[in-house]
Amino acid sequence: MTGAAVMAADDAAGTPARADQRSRGRRALRTIAQDTLLEAQRGRWLWLAVCAALVVGACAGFARSLALTEAQEVTLAFAAPLARLSAVLIVVLTTVASVVREGSEGTLLLALAAPVSRASWLLGKALGFALIATLTGLLLALPVLFAAEPAAGAAWTLSLVLELILLASVAAAIARVLGQIAPAVGAALAFYAFARVLHVVLLLGERAQNYSELQALAPLVRALGAAVPRLDLFTRTDWLLGAMPSVPALAGIVLQSLLYSALALTAAVIDLRRAPLA
Repeated sequence: MTGAAVMAADDAAGTPARADQRSRGRRALRTIAQDTLLEAQRGRWLWLAVCAALVVGACAGFARSLALTEAQEVTLAFAAPLARLSAVLIVVLTTVASVVREGSEGTLLLALAAPVSRASWLLGKALGFALIATLTGLLLALPVLFAAEPAAGAAWTLSLVLELILLASVAAAIARVLGQIAPAVGAALAFYAFARVLHVVLLLGERAQNYSELQALAPLVRALGAAVPRLDLFTRTDWLLGAMPSVPALAGIVLQSLLYSALALTAAVIDLRRAPLA
């Protein structure tokens, strides 16, 4: 009975300590995410996103004025890809610049010396980048939402935000490994372009099985299909033109975004653990 009482007293004393530790951890994540957002704002990220949204809206209005028939379809077919590409470029540039600047200015060393684990610090950065990606996606989606049906516009916007969050995680991991802006931006955009045309590569892999001299490439193509997200399934313009996505398709997009974002962040944590403290 005495031993049980001591254990109960220890548990009672440890519960507030654990709760306080969790609270400090949440505050640290929130602080790191807020600092990431403020740093991006000092780099004029928000102004860039707003200006890009205005340009997309102006171009969409110009395309609508030129359309003799089916003005809504012409507007959406022009505005949706332009908004998507603009959002991708803004998120990649902002994420890479933030990660590289921290390494070059010594901010990373100060962060690693702080009483916060490297994984927690990187998770806080990822939350900040996810917030940047979400706000960028919502701003760039506004010109599209004005012309689209509400349900189709909501599905397209949700997919755009998830796509940008995934791309921000990948860009952060690439920038963490390469450490320079130009190579990291190029690598992130190359990854994005390859993920967009992956369905063509998979189709060629299926056709290659019919030729004996190309059958050796089929396993490599299947491995690429498992390692690279299918971004051709994200943010499709035809959703806005009447081909609404099914619930399983949207669920698959959410799952891909979460899975590949987690994989990218895991790779970044592994690389960050090798970073020196001096």
